[in-house]
Amino acid sequence: MGIVINPSAPVPTPPVESMSPDGILTVRRDDAWGGVYLIADYSGVTPKPQRVRIVRVGSDGAEAPVRGGDLAWSPGGIAVAYDHEAELGVSSSWYAYPVSAAGVVGARSLGAGMAIPEPEPPRDVWLKSVTRPGLSRRVIVTSWPSLEYSDRQQRFDVLGAAAPVMSVDEWSLATSQVTLLTETLDEREALLALLRSTSVLLVQSRHEYGRPDAYWVPGKFSEEMVGRAGDPGRTWTVEVTQVDRPPTVDAPLRIPGRTYADSAVMWPTYADRSATGQSYRDVTVGG
Repeated sequence: MGIVINPSAPVPTPPVESMSPDGILTVRRDDAWGGVYLIADYSGVTPKPQRVRIVRVGSDGAEAPVRGGDLAWSPGGIAVAYDHEAELGVSSSWYAYPVSAAGVVGARSLGAGMAIPEPEPPRDVWLKSVTRPGLSRRVIVTSWPSLEYSDRQQRFDVLGAAAPVMSVDEWSLATSQVTLLTETLDEREALLALLRSTSVLLVQSRHEYGRPDAYWVPGKFSEEMVGRAGDPGRTWTVEVTQVDRPPTVDAPLRIPGRTYADSAVMWPTYADRSATGQSYRDVTVGG
């Protein structure tokens, strides 16, 4: 019996992919989450690497290790990573290094390049959870007026001297206060979960706004109803502190929307999963 397809149904958009010229590394764009899947295939290489290190080269020209790919296990010579932190709106390139069981690092693969689209207004800012990427949200920012940088200085007044002695350290990273808008109760719950997740957040916006990518730790926040009782709209004022990028070494593979909890909703047992005929790779990177 044939499969009936509604003619008005939209045609699925094929994944946007790029492969390195040597056929080692495949990059697949994931617009829903503002990231990319990375598949390093050393299955035809002898000996096969035990692990693979995957790096990204962005607009600054420097190698940055991909979280979950520093290092990634490579059963059968195939390693998978997911880059949820790549720059948006500019082209980046990804490379793979094979690593043997003895820890010997092999030659870098050729690069696979791709640009990830910037978020469109009005939800034109990404708040991405580093450790729980499935909580990441595109949000509406209504106010982001300033970034404040604190000095770290000590002053010592010396008897008989007009000038004080100053001890000057590095300036702190920025602190700020951001106002967000949620329009539905579902959005409210999602933002609450993200702010309470105790995860460092990566904030990314459009290049034209002049706000470079930054890692934030949310602090105190307040919630205010927009209109009369029953109106689901809320405004949120969130205090944030900028921090360094969290370390990537040995960070586990985390793919938004593809956790064991997500899988268990449709396939609660291993028998259910096996009956689909899908491989681990199919489940991980979508085929």
